[in-house]
Amino acid sequence: MTVSKYQFRHELRKLIETHISSSSTFEDYVLITGELEEAKNRLELDAEKFPDEEVDACEL
Repeated sequence: MTVSKYQFRHELRKLIETHISSSSTFEDYVLITGELEEAKNRLELDAEKFPDEEVDACEL
């Protein structure tokens, strides 16, 4: 990762807040949630390449 996990979280939250405002509709929330879900699914598939030992040793 090119940034720290904390910086990544901050930037992701900032990006979401940029696109969600008081004038946002329910549809806006649904669209963003859908995109996040798709990204999560892609990341989970990509993460399957890591060996079980590395996964077991990971501390979040």
